Amino acid sequence: MKRALLLASLALTTSFAGTVEQAKVYKLRVAVAPLDWSKNDRIDNWQIPVEFRQAIYEKLVEKLLATGKFVVLEREALEALLQEKAIKEENTGQSQAGKIVPAQILVRGQLTDFALNSKGGGGGVGIGGSIGGVRIGARVSEAKVGMNVRMFDVDTSELIASESAAKSVQATGFDFGGWVNSVGGNFGLYEKSPLGQATTKALDEAVEKIVKALGKQPWQCMVADYDAEAKEVVLNAGSELGVGVGDVFEVFAVTRIIKDPETGAVLGKRTAKIGTIKVTEVEKKFATASVIEGDGFAAGAIVREPKR
Repeated sequence: MKRALLLASLALTTSFAGTVEQAKVYKLRVAVAPLDWSKNDRIDNWQIPVEFRQAIYEKLVEKLLATGKFVVLEREALEALLQEKAIKEENTGQSQAGKIVPAQILVRGQLTDFALNSKGGGGGVGIGGSIGGVRIGARVSEAKVGMNVRMFDVDTSELIASESAAKSVQATGFDFGGWVNSVGGNFGLYEKSPLGQATTKALDEAVEKIVKALGKQPWQCMVADYDAEAKEVVLNAGSELGVGVGDVFEVFAVTRIIKDPETGAVLGKRTAKIGTIKVTEVEKKFATASVIEGDGFAAGAIVREPKR
C-alpha cells in the first residue's frame, strides 16, 4: 500500500512539474565604455601602459560575457557616452538599416584606487613620473585596486545604479622594483603580480554587482521594420539575445517624449500598447514575428515581454 502511494505521489509531482513553465530570460544588450583612469593624480602619474589599460578593459568585457546575461557591444573607436547619445538622436522611428545597433545599457567604469603600499610605514611606494620611476628594491606588503561602475539607461541617460568594488592582496617581501624591470609589456606577468591579482578580484566584484543591479532591469528591443501587407514585424534582436521561435511580445508606440526644459535631456517616454506579436523565424541579430493582434506597427516601436 505504501509503495502504491509513493508511486502515485511521484507521478503527481512529475505531472505538476511538467506544467510549470520556466520564465525565459533574455540577455541585455550592453555597451561598455573604456575605463577611466583619471580619478586622481596618483593613478595618472603611474602612466600605466596603454596596452595594460586596454587588457584590463577587455578583461572586464570578457567577465561580463562569461555571466551569460549580456551581449556586450564594444565602443573602442569613439567616446562611448557621446556615441550612445548620437545613437539616441538617430532613433526617430525611421529605418536604421546599416547603422550601429543601440545598446540598452551603458556601463562606465572608473579606477578609484591603484596602489602599492610599502611594508615599512604606511606610505605609498615612491613614484617618479612613470612606472619605471618607482624606488628600486621597495618591499610591498599590500596591493590595492578600487573602481566605481555606473550603469545608465541609454534611452534616457538615467543613472540606474552606481557600485563600488575594491580588493587588496597581501604580498610580503614582493620586490616591486625588480618586478617593474622584468614585466615590461608582458600583461601575463602583471596578472600574476599582487597588483594584477587585486585587479582581477576587483573586476570580479564589480561584475557581480553589475549583474545584481541589472537583474531586475526590464528587457526590451525595437521594431526594425514592418511589412503591413504580410503583417510581419522584424525585431532588432535575435538568438544572441535569447529570442526564440514561439516567443510572444507586446509592442508599444511612443506617444510622448518628456524632456528636461533646461538641459533638453530625455527624462522618459509615454507609451501605449498597440499590439501583440509572435516570433516565427530567428537569426542571430534579428527575428521575424507575425501579428497576433493590433495595428499601427512601425520601425522604432518598443518591444517588451508580456507582464507575468
